[in-house]
Amino acid sequence: MKTRGLITPAGFLLAIAGLGGLLYGVDFGVIAAAEPYMKAMGSYSDAQISHIVGAVLLGGLLSSISAGWLCDFFGRKKMIVASAAMFLVAIPVVSLSLGSYPALYAGRILQGMSAGYMAVVMPMYLTETLPPEIRGRGTGVFQFCLGLGLVVAAGAGCLVAMRYGASDTADAAGRVAAWGANFWWTMVPVAVLFLGSLRLPESPVWLSRGSRLVVHDSCDATSNAPQATLFQRRYVLPFLLACLVLTFNKTTGMSSFTSYLVTILHSAGFEGIFANWGQLAVKLTNMLVTIAAAMLVDRKGRTWLLKVGTGGMTVGLAAIGAVFLAIERFGVPASNFTGFLTMLAFFFMQVFYALGPGLCVWLVLSELMPLRIRANGMAIALFMNQLVAWGLASWFRPWVAAWGWSSMFFFFAANGVLYFITVLFIPETKGKTLDELERLFEAKGEAEKTEMALDAERK
Repeated sequence: MKTRGLITPAGFLLAIAGLGGLLYGVDFGVIAAAEPYMKAMGSYSDAQISHIVGAVLLGGLLSSISAGWLCDFFGRKKMIVASAAMFLVAIPVVSLSLGSYPALYAGRILQGMSAGYMAVVMPMYLTETLPPEIRGRGTGVFQFCLGLGLVVAAGAGCLVAMRYGASDTADAAGRVAAWGANFWWTMVPVAVLFLGSLRLPESPVWLSRGSRLVVHDSCDATSNAPQATLFQRRYVLPFLLACLVLTFNKTTGMSSFTSYLVTILHSAGFEGIFANWGQLAVKLTNMLVTIAAAMLVDRKGRTWLLKVGTGGMTVGLAAIGAVFLAIERFGVPASNFTGFLTMLAFFFMQVFYALGPGLCVWLVLSELMPLRIRANGMAIALFMNQLVAWGLASWFRPWVAAWGWSSMFFFFAANGVLYFITVLFIPETKGKTLDELERLFEAKGEAEKTEMALDAERK
């Protein structure tokens, strides 16, 4: 691949993609080990804790509003650099602001904004830069390292708990030290990403459209049609499918699990550091299955993995709800046994999530969106994704207090059913170039338009 006279090895692009995924995973995973210490200090209410946890998602929501325009105006490379820089600023603020709710909240929002920009720009950059035969592998690397970020954050949480004590055994000073320790280490991998991203070439697709062109062609080069918009007939279906897929990816509860897994396992019966080890095991499972999914995605296809993944994930969510139903409604005491059953159900759910939605959702999103609407379409879909995730995470503890764990998990399982139904309407994108995918939806739009015209004539 040549860009501005340079030959860019695909391996370097994949390595940066991996670091981008790592940033995203660390961004969302680090709070799971830190949140129990904040709760144990007793300085914040359940609602305040939920808002601090959800502030990262609020930051992602805010960044998604401007992500598409900024990616088109400044280019993909500059936005990757900017998202890494924002994270480097956010972590010291979060680590040093535990006694100040406004400062801590602001730091968490900035942390989330860095992840929100990365979630838009990195899949877009890979889609536009990598050749079709390894495009799925590139997204697989991003998703694998996202999972790796969650694992590393969980592993660091276990080490912190071993050093300072678990949240229910450490003294006040130990809890404060553990909070900071869970964040400071994240500066190292993100600094590597920041320095590496400075050497990235710009996306050739973006360069071909002009460095400051914000998709305002006076006509469509392929059909001589007026300016492309999200609401033209040929773009409505891919845009709608992308929005639904990203929305259901959150209403099945994945952001809440990522942020509250230690607390969930504590509630299911695990005591002390066992919940930290359980979180590590579940997230390690996610990472390992992602490797298998990355090997399958360009062979079996996106929709096959999504169907299998959403179906199995829904069964796992229902199983977790059943364990909590037994505890909350039928008098089964919470113990290490019920904690173990919950962890097994999480394993089952996580295997199928990683096999399908975890990997394919980002790939399908970037492939479904035609070039003329990709930046803004992806940004709007991600906005909906982050809005739902923020709402769930920000009110998770109060809702659990009101409805119980079992009701929450059955709600997530019901959304899993809707997710599966949506997947049935997604066309297979395996092995197709971006131009071929765009022509596919254009053909469907023209066919629908012709059918409507014929119906009008008959009437």
